[in-house]
Amino acid sequence: MRLPEFLTELSPLRETLAALEQGESAMADAVAEKNAQVSVASADGGLALWEQDYGLPVREGASPEDRRAAVLAAMAGGRTLTPAFLEELCVTLGGAARGQVEEDFPNWHVTAFAVGRGGFPEDTAPLERAAERLKPAHLTVEVLPGAALEAPHRAALTGGVMIEIWG
Repeated sequence: MRLPEFLTELSPLRETLAALEQGESAMADAVAEKNAQVSVASADGGLALWEQDYGLPVREGASPEDRRAAVLAAMAGGRTLTPAFLEELCVTLGGAARGQVEEDFPNWHVTAFAVGRGGFPEDTAPLERAAERLKPAHLTVEVLPGAALEAPHRAALTGGVMIEIWG
């Protein structure tokens, strides 16, 4: 409700409205902070509650990223670590634009490529920890960051290898 200007300029009413605006702003900030704890991706103080809900040890001193990765891996629960699920984890935990999985059945080895668009993903450590936790004991899972580089129309990307040999 908007009040006419001649009313809002009166001394006791002006101060009261200013105090109400400050209170409303403080309450909106507090609500936004509480709402941020509802999502694992934005929770910080609420991570202890998420860890307790999933039966994980509460690690107050650990980095929030590690704690979030553990909660997200626990949320995945008893899902089998399939190639599709590992590709999904590359995106959700590895910070990649897409995931690609190569399997080497005779050697019980899986390579997961966390591919970022335009550059490498920033941190694949949460993905590595989740893959280590979810994988079967007989399987080796290797996580490699990668980058998908795109060139503008009618341009070419070239690359090369340079090696220095010291004798």
